[in-house]
Amino acid sequence: MKLTLTVGDKIKKIKQEGCVQLFSVLLGRPEVAEATQAALVRLQSVVSLPGFRVGKVPLAMIKEQFPSMVKDEVLELAARAALPEIIKAASLNPVTQPVMMNMKYEPGASLYFELQFECSPVIEPKGYEKIAATRKTRKVEDADVDKYIAQVREYNAYLNAAPEGAKAEKKHFVVVDYETWENGAKVPGGEMKGEIVDLSSPQTIAGLAEAVIGAKKGETREFNAPFGDKKMTFKVTLSEIKEKVVPEMDENFFKEAGVKTVEELKANVRKLLEHNAAEKTEKELFSQLEDALIKSNPLALPPTLVKEEAKELVELYKKRAPDQQEIQEEALLERLKPVAERNLSLTYILHHIAKKEKIEATDAELDAELEKIVTRLNTEDEKAKGRELFEKRKEYIRASMVENKTMSLVKDKAVIKEEKA
Repeated sequence: MKLTLTVGDKIKKIKQEGCVQLFSVLLGRPEVAEATQAALVRLQSVVSLPGFRVGKVPLAMIKEQFPSMVKDEVLELAARAALPEIIKAASLNPVTQPVMMNMKYEPGASLYFELQFECSPVIEPKGYEKIAATRKTRKVEDADVDKYIAQVREYNAYLNAAPEGAKAEKKHFVVVDYETWENGAKVPGGEMKGEIVDLSSPQTIAGLAEAVIGAKKGETREFNAPFGDKKMTFKVTLSEIKEKVVPEMDENFFKEAGVKTVEELKANVRKLLEHNAAEKTEKELFSQLEDALIKSNPLALPPTLVKEEAKELVELYKKRAPDQQEIQEEALLERLKPVAERNLSLTYILHHIAKKEKIEATDAELDAELEKIVTRLNTEDEKAKGRELFEKRKEYIRASMVENKTMSLVKDKAVIKEEKA
């Protein structure tokens, strides 16, 4: 016999906090007896005892020999009977597995437990039409182009040996060997060989640059400097003096940049800077629209999903962080929680706007997106793998396309004021 439980009778809603809803389930003696009988029949098909084949162990012996298994089966039967009734009666849309808690069981007498549900927030989206926003446009000036080219030249600078007999100057880089002494005794482990020092920058050892300026290659200088809470003597020998060479804007430089003239180089740089500026402008504009959507549609989020989203952000951060960086995961998780909440809030808001506006991503649009991806791949093997991955992530891609189309709708409906940055 199937166990039947109904909301309002054996099932009651205890409380709701945001997306979390809690229900109690109470079975009296008749329901517990019914569930126990069904549990024993189910167990009979799997348990065995000496002298009995599987399926032939008497129910009374199963009840006596396997009380914990009977209890687990009774709980499962009760939960399976309660779950669909709760979901249907309360129109729930759970986003995680319900959690059973506060269980109290008296064999043959009563069973009580609570089921906690985390559900998707349901909202009537508002405030997404005529959002006031500012598009801050940026004009690329000649000075911006020149600055960018200068930075590229600096990035491609290299070091050349200074002329023979040259003295170290502030503009130079030097290669030094040094020893550390304390109270006339050489400090073990205080030696360094082949350290490159930029004499124009602050040094880890105070006074090093000042000590070697004016020295020639092969010359040794001594100076005193604090090191931690001690005062040390350093003996520094210049093994090399080097000059930084910034590439000239000549034929070789143009060739590396893929151009023939300085005018062509500047035109390409201007186009790049204008593209970057436009991207930054649009990013700022969309950020304003997102902020307005979140402000107009406050919603409670499922705690488990927030935690999972934050964990994904932590994993992404770890992949991008340098190998030697020490990461405090718990602290990082807490710091990224607001970002996770923002991401999820936008996802739910855009989902409800899309539903209201009947925005969809059709199969034809998905096919077109797949073809765009495939055309960027080279070999047939890469294309086959690309199609396979696309198929696995198809619904995720569809959802992303719907979100993008919805944000485009919000942008089209916005009241945007142009302003120079």
